[in-house]
Order: sequence, then C-alpha cells, then structure tokens
Amino acid sequence: MPLITIITILIISTTLIYLLSLLHSVLWRPYRTQRHFQKQGISGPGYRPITGNSSEFRQKMAEARSRNLPTPSDNNGRHQVLQSLVPAYCDWSRIHGRTFLYWFGLTPRLTFSDPAVIREVLLCKDGTFERLDSDPLSKQLLGDGLSELKGRKWAVHRRIAALAFNMEQVKGWVPKMVESTLKMFQHWEEGKAGEVEFEMDVHKELHTLSADIISRTIFGSSFEEGKRIFELQEQQTYLHFASVFSVYIPGFRFLPTKKNRNRWRVNEGIRGSIRKLIEAENAKSEKSRNLLSLLMSPNRNPDGTEDKLEVEEIVEECKTFYFAGKETSANTLTWAIVLLAINQDWQTKARQEVLQVLDDRTNNILLSAESLGELKLVRKISILNNHFIFGYHLQLCIKNLEFLTADKHDLERDPSVVRSGQCNSEANLQRCRGGRLPSSDQYSGLIVRDCGASRS
Repeated sequence: MPLITIITILIISTTLIYLLSLLHSVLWRPYRTQRHFQKQGISGPGYRPITGNSSEFRQKMAEARSRNLPTPSDNNGRHQVLQSLVPAYCDWSRIHGRTFLYWFGLTPRLTFSDPAVIREVLLCKDGTFERLDSDPLSKQLLGDGLSELKGRKWAVHRRIAALAFNMEQVKGWVPKMVESTLKMFQHWEEGKAGEVEFEMDVHKELHTLSADIISRTIFGSSFEEGKRIFELQEQQTYLHFASVFSVYIPGFRFLPTKKNRNRWRVNEGIRGSIRKLIEAENAKSEKSRNLLSLLMSPNRNPDGTEDKLEVEEIVEECKTFYFAGKETSANTLTWAIVLLAINQDWQTKARQEVLQVLDDRTNNILLSAESLGELKLVRKISILNNHFIFGYHLQLCIKNLEFLTADKHDLERDPSVVRSGQCNSEANLQRCRGGRLPSSDQYSGLIVRDCGASRS
C-alpha cells in the first residue's frame, strides 16, 4: 500500500475519531445527563449546545441591572434584593422547583435550595463531594492560595496561616484597627468642613479602611505601601467580572486579545509589588509575627521535618489574603450601613449598646478586644449580615454527576436520599445524615457540578 494512502487513511481516521468525541461531549453526554434527571422529576432550563444556559444567565443579569434595586416599601417591608443579585437562580427555582439542573457551557450544575439537603451534602465526609476548582482567570484574581489548595500542600499552608490568626495574635490587632478607623473618621470630619449635611462615597472609604487594616495587621505595612496592589486588584476585579458569566474556553487566555493583554499587565504588576513587600520584609532586622513573615519562615512539621514555601507560593497566598480580606470586609460593612440606615430602630439600639459598653461620657472611646465580646446586638447584626451576603449559594463538585440519584419528591420528604458513589450504602447514608435546618423563604442554594470539566 502506498505511503500516501496510509497517511490519508490515518488523517481521515483521526478526524472521524475527533468528530465522534466532539459529538459525544457536546450532544450525547449532555442530553443523556438531562434525561437521567428528568426521569427523576428534576427539570431545568433546556441544554443548548456548547454555551449551555450561560447566555440566558447573562441576559437575566443585564435585565436585573437595568432596573432599580427594590426597597422594603416595595415589598411590604421585606428585602427582595436577591432577585437583582442572582435573577437566574431565583427565576429557575420558581419555574422548575427548588431542585433543578442547569448548564454552564458543557458543565451540568445541579442546584439545591432546601437547607436540609444542603446540610446532608455538606456533612457527607466520604469524599464524594469536593470543593469546586476555579478556572485560571479566577485564580489570577483570587490567587492560587489556601482557598484553592488540596491535600498535603493545603495542610502546610493551613498550619502556617493558623499561626498568624491565633486568638492572642488577633486580639493584638485591635489597637491598630481602632487607629485606622479613627483616622477614617478624622478624614470624614475634615471633609464635612462645618456643613450639617454632606455627601461622600462611603463604599470607597470602607475599601480604603479595610485595605489599611489588612496591610497593618497581616502584612506589617501600611495602605500607602500596598496602595498599588489594591489599585491593580480593582482593575483585575473589573476584568474578571467582565468574563465571569461567560463560558471559559481552555487555552483562550493565552491569545493576545486586548483584555488578555490587560490581564497579563495587571497580574504581573500585582506580583511585582508583592515581591517588593517580600524583599522589604527580608531586609528587616527584627522579624515580626505577621502573616507575611510567617509565610517566609520555615515551618516545623510534627514529624520533625521542615517545610518552607517558595517565593511564588508566598506571592499567591498574599494575593488571596489581600483580595479576599479587603473585598469581603468592605462589602459587608457597606451593606451593614445600608441596612442600618433603612432600619433606624436597629441603628438606635446598636448605638445605645456601643455607648453603654464603651461608656462614652468623655468622648474618649477606648475599644479593646474584651469590649467586643460585650457587644451582643452588634455581633448579631454582623452575623445576620454575613449570612445574607455570603449565603445565597455555595458551589461544590461531585466526581460523576451523571450517576447521582436524587428523586425530586423524595428530596422534599427526606433529604438523605441524595446518593452518589460511596454514599449509596446504608452505613454511609447514616454517616451523611444530619438534622434539618429551618426553612427559608429566600433563595439559598447549593450548586453541585461535575468535577470532570477541563481546566487549562
């Protein structure tokens, strides 16, 4: 047989195999998975080849942002902001029920909104459900640090971080937090300039406060030293959210598009600034006990061996703490102020408690770590606020979503019927079983997706 004929046959065979594999991934497997759940009474928005339901997701987000945020007076005194924050989940939950299946590209995502079912999944310890891995674009923003690591590497980073966040260490941060907060209040007084009423961007001010506190307490620097990092992370946040509701295409981030070039520039700027902080910490004659110093120091294991993080590992960990700490703290404080402004009776009660605990008779406010434990109402406001901000959905992944069995009607009667892998045995079901939580009239979801999605 001539060589040219052999090569032609090989090319045709390879092309056919590739096309069959593509058809299996794009059509056969998604529709088979969809039918699998439909037989159990679990429906959802129909699968669309390649894009899934991502276009519908973006459309609902755009429609929600074009409308004004509803106020309590529009909803009989109740807050209904979730329809504006996660409109797709709210709409699909209302149409298809509290358990539904939707598609993000080729990845199926099974969503639960029953607190009892969520508890069952979270208490399952046999390894069936794993933490959701971020795509590479998200890791550029969040860093490939403690929140992304697994196994022994996670244990090492976790042990080092625990040394920086022990209770005595955190209590020692309180004076620095008070100092940064008083500095912000002084700036507000100067901006007031004797006026009875004045306007300012409180959200921006709280981001500056959060950044300053994190720089002082965790990294032993100041806001001015870390200012470039925070400015670049704001740019990175904008670039991230421009693509967060789009299907990630493996390898696309390496193409020199305008947005990708901006991502590369910002990411290298952040990494370079953090390396300078590391060099400055190395140059200090007296070593501190902040997070950065601990990350740079060798850590002794229980077996007597030592682990030391590489510079790139330290950079990724710093990115995680810089972004996660600043964004969550500032956004939580902003939302708390909004809620207290709307519910002024709670504002009055919280102010009275603070004045009572701090005994502000001489206008000399001295806050200590011990005083914080006495602020019971303020702590309650903080807990409720955190539950609302961060509790509307949680994402995990399962090793093989296609073979998860969960009858919709059985879930409503008994959430322990969620079965997959080792969880289908009676012994493991008993171990996975947990108590019921109070039902919620707002959307609170657990999203379980297939771990097999490609990430590169």
